[in-house]
Amino acid sequence: MLIDKINAISDDIEEHYLAVRHDLHAHPELSYKEFRTSEKVQEELKRLGIPFELSPVKPGVIATIDSGKPGKLLLLRADMDALPIQECSGVPFSSENPGVMHACGHDVHTTNLLAVCEILVRTRELWSGRVKAVFQPAEENGGGGREMIKAGLMEEKPDACMGMHVGAWTPGVFDIGEGYVSAYSDAAYITVHGKAVHSSKPEHGVDAVLIAASIVVALNTIVSRNLSPMAKSTLNVGTIHGGTAVNIVTDKVEIGAMLRNAVPESREIMFQKIEQIARGVAEGMGGRIDFRRHNGYSSVYNDPAMTRFVIDTIRKNQEQLYTGIGPVPEGNIRTGERMQLGAEDFGFYSHEAPSCFIKVGTGGPALNHTPDFKVDDHYIKLMARTMALAAEQFLQ
Repeated sequence: MLIDKINAISDDIEEHYLAVRHDLHAHPELSYKEFRTSEKVQEELKRLGIPFELSPVKPGVIATIDSGKPGKLLLLRADMDALPIQECSGVPFSSENPGVMHACGHDVHTTNLLAVCEILVRTRELWSGRVKAVFQPAEENGGGGREMIKAGLMEEKPDACMGMHVGAWTPGVFDIGEGYVSAYSDAAYITVHGKAVHSSKPEHGVDAVLIAASIVVALNTIVSRNLSPMAKSTLNVGTIHGGTAVNIVTDKVEIGAMLRNAVPESREIMFQKIEQIARGVAEGMGGRIDFRRHNGYSSVYNDPAMTRFVIDTIRKNQEQLYTGIGPVPEGNIRTGERMQLGAEDFGFYSHEAPSCFIKVGTGGPALNHTPDFKVDDHYIKLMARTMALAAEQFLQ
């Protein structure tokens, strides 16, 4: 059986890839600076005899595994960057780079995809078509996925895309939602213009601070009064800057806000209302505004058919997938409505081709993006088996 072959290979290569993971974890690199990580990926691909190219978006790597038989094109993606966090996890392979840590598990994602590549190469006779393995920079800061797509990554459209992400919950429990599973994450910037005067003669000026304060209060009505309570949206005014002295009526204040929306419709309503309210308040108080919209990350959309295929593949093979790892956890696949308001740039891939983003519990209790975040190495093999099996079943 296919799963038996995958299991045997995953057992054979486990020790090697745990060493790779520990090396990557000890040498984390921030967004668009993952050059050592990229070199390690290239070294492993060369060892496996897998052809690759360097992305115009440095230091990304794009490898292609060809079965030699006609068939579908499947894209598998891993992110490589770390976070500006000082590690306190206590693991023996902790970060050697002060103030930088793999606190979100991207070292695991990279290692997992390399292991999947080896499994695919060693079982090439069992599947058809091609696999494009994308090792992407800058998921955390800079939208590396978006930039790689802009640079031509999707000029040949894949038939499907898959990605994986570790999470701080029960090891071995999958979280595979259907439909929108992460948020559009965007920003709005408002510059309020007034007229500066001495505070002893306020009637001759236009107070940009007062206008800004009124705008902030008004913006907080958007979610509650312009969107459905079921819309899963948030608006946060996170920055406000202005003023030069306490005795001056300020002529300029800058406001920054973060928008999170589950669906594109509420995203557009929110942008429209932010500008409309800010402009109306300012003009009504004798000032004016400049408005700037910044489109951030797209939501991750798990294609229903592709997602059900992945879930069915796991369910049909779950006893074998956990062999040598541990018992099948109770409730090992969380499905259905799994929407969260966090952002993830796999969303850019998911709007280009039918996709499934698979989240896997790898331990806790420390959460992702915290200094003591840890991943249980034991479950990296489960990830590799699952992604390789789903990929090969899809390509069959």
